[in-house]
Amino acid sequence: MEQPGLVHFNPVRRPDLFWMTAYALILGTGVLIGAGLAVAPLVLAAMYPGTWFLVTLAAVPLGLWMVARLVSAGRKLRLRYRHLPEYTLFEDRVESAEWPNPLEKGVRLGKDTPPTLRSVNLAQVTSAVVSLCIVRETLNRYGRRFTETAPILYIRYRADNRDELMSIPFPSHWDQGVDTWLSHLSDEGIPLFYTPQVLYRHDTQVLDDAGRLRLLDELPNLVPYRFAHGWQADEPGLRAQWSDVEHAERQAEEARDPALKRARARHPVTTWIIQMLVFVWLGMTVFVQQLAWAGRPAEPASLIISFAVVLLFGLLFFFLLRSYLRWPYIFIYSGGALLTGFMTVVASTSLSTADQDVAVAFFLATVFFQPLCWLPYLVVRKLSARSEKRQQVPA
Repeated sequence: MEQPGLVHFNPVRRPDLFWMTAYALILGTGVLIGAGLAVAPLVLAAMYPGTWFLVTLAAVPLGLWMVARLVSAGRKLRLRYRHLPEYTLFEDRVESAEWPNPLEKGVRLGKDTPPTLRSVNLAQVTSAVVSLCIVRETLNRYGRRFTETAPILYIRYRADNRDELMSIPFPSHWDQGVDTWLSHLSDEGIPLFYTPQVLYRHDTQVLDDAGRLRLLDELPNLVPYRFAHGWQADEPGLRAQWSDVEHAERQAEEARDPALKRARARHPVTTWIIQMLVFVWLGMTVFVQQLAWAGRPAEPASLIISFAVVLLFGLLFFFLLRSYLRWPYIFIYSGGALLTGFMTVVASTSLSTADQDVAVAFFLATVFFQPLCWLPYLVVRKLSARSEKRQQVPA
């Protein structure tokens, strides 16, 4: 029977059958691998005593550790999906039944652990922030990370003279429930705000409501949200407003502190160390080619192969810097490649004529690369921009 004043009931749903099966298969496979690591060395040691198979006994603790961790993870997932929180919106209040999340570090949840019940009158609510939460992260068929998101509503309210927060996740961007909640809160005169900052994950939790409240209070660029056509229709415009505000604040900060702009433009020292390794790997390809020719005269294909290698390593170089890619990096790579080519020629002076020919072909490839040094930079920049654009579209 419908309860008086009920507006919407929003239980957190467990993953569908496909994902439940996938999780079970992954955990089961891991347990079998761990059991194999723990048992196989014991069997080999018993069958071949006194042989080098005794060395494999070192894998036994690793196997036992894998089994223990995966069984524990499976138990936590089972408890989590049996005790999912529920949120109910009434005309005058919000009620919730919430259990501790066993996926959080240090949280213990038993079969009979009672839920924490909260009832928040809408008169206590000071504001509501609609945002995005992560449902899961997977790899697509191209090997790229795909993040599935959903809307989440953060209800900020006052209780016992202190600020509190209630996090209410929704199953997907297509769920009509989020529109029902936003419309009702808006009609009740509760201020709405928007931010795409992710503070909540379904698969694992690193923050509690107190931590999310603290971070929300520290965010300087919450965008006021006037509910109009629905979440799916409103979100792209809200994201654009948020980006404009963030960009303006970033420029204002950098105008006040020029050193901040220079610091943001720099990559960490560790990144540049990795970049130097790119040139080491680039030079090693020459010696790989020399081994491939095995003292035979280098064919014209050596020049083509070397040019392709320089181009591919250029893509790798700029890909590692894609988080803050700057056009002067073109000259760093082109100059580094040219220097690497010259050093390989110097290093090959004491080798055979065939090996010297391979080194010279590589050096010529770095020379021919100079007019096209902008090409890998442009490719990575275009792909990065396209990837960022796709990530801005709700899943």
